[in-house]
Amino acid sequence: ERRSPRLSAMSAAADETSEDQPVRDVGLSRPTNGILQEASVVQNAKARQAVSRISREELEDRYFRLQDENLVLKQHARKQEDKIKRMATKLIRLVNDKKRAERIGGGPKRLGQDVEMEEMMEQLHEKVRDLERQNDGLRNRLISTKQQLQLQGHRQVP
Repeated sequence: ERRSPRLSAMSAAADETSEDQPVRDVGLSRPTNGILQEASVVQNAKARQAVSRISREELEDRYFRLQDENLVLKQHARKQEDKIKRMATKLIRLVNDKKRAERIGGGPKRLGQDVEMEEMMEQLHEKVRDLERQNDGLRNRLISTKQQLQLQGHRQVP
């Protein structure tokens, strides 16, 4: 904590002069977008100034919130992708089973029972996967919390 006022003063001084110094934006490759590049540089400098005004704790809180939100969105996307894959597999299986049943002359009642059983199995597998993901997420949060507690303990001890 002793170094943070000095660091924030140094970063504030660096931010005051950042508008005076030319900065090359390497993200844009077209030279015809000079106006767009200049706007990006100005926007970047303003963003750095805004960040320098926020306390470290607030930045850490925002970072962890965004990290958690990102994790939730990734899990949701993964779940949706898994669901799409399962539904595509189920559709292919149903079509193949129907063709096979038509060739053999088997009854549709047996086909329906197989599909229901497979659907129930898929749901149970999905539930297991969800619980494993939740368990992993809780483990990660536990590790993060333990680390934060250790850091706070070191800060309070003189």
